[in-house]
Amino acid sequence: MKRIIVFLKYPEPGLVKTRLAAEVGVEAAARLARHFAEQTLASVVSLGLPMEVCFAPVEREAAVRAWLGQGLVYQPQQGADLGERMKNAFLAAFGRGAEDVVLVGTDAPDRPVEFLSEALAGLEEYGVVLGPALDGGYHLIAMSARNFAPEAFCGIEWSTPQVLAQTLDALRQAGRSVQVLPPWRDIDDRAGLDDYLEGHPQAAALLARSVQGNGGNHDE
Repeated sequence: MKRIIVFLKYPEPGLVKTRLAAEVGVEAAARLARHFAEQTLASVVSLGLPMEVCFAPVEREAAVRAWLGQGLVYQPQQGADLGERMKNAFLAAFGRGAEDVVLVGTDAPDRPVEFLSEALAGLEEYGVVLGPALDGGYHLIAMSARNFAPEAFCGIEWSTPQVLAQTLDALRQAGRSVQVLPPWRDIDDRAGLDDYLEGHPQAAALLARSVQGNGGNHDE
């Protein structure tokens, strides 16, 4: 069985997209985080494959369900850091019968949906599939139960430009073959956001509405 996991945080102002919030304000960053998550989910749902929303924080489950609806499968993120949370999400999915799993974040909302299909197909030949981000991290990771490599999630300097390189090193040391998809943009700063906004007027309108509501103040 194939499964897609969408990793997301509840868009609480001040607690999401903190790097972006420093440039556009916490309310605008939260609105954008909500939009990115919704766009990501719409893309994943279009594939028609089993999927689940792996959310944080645990105590916001009711708010997440009220936001995204009761028709989805929800699982809380569990672990001390991002690596442990992703590792546990894979293990839980395998424990529920999944054989091939793709995990994506919501920072690349316009990621081509074909990337997910390619990742699942790639698991027929490769142990792991990675979708690199332009900032040195990755926006997608896929593994099968038979080739699961917990080493990919241990000892990684998360939120740094070394994430992809360190992950590739860990996987190769673990003896896994890796397929690397074409790179795509994560939206973590104003430059990435401006690039995204050029082709996404709905997100641009969200940002403009937030700025107007804050009296034009970007320094909150």
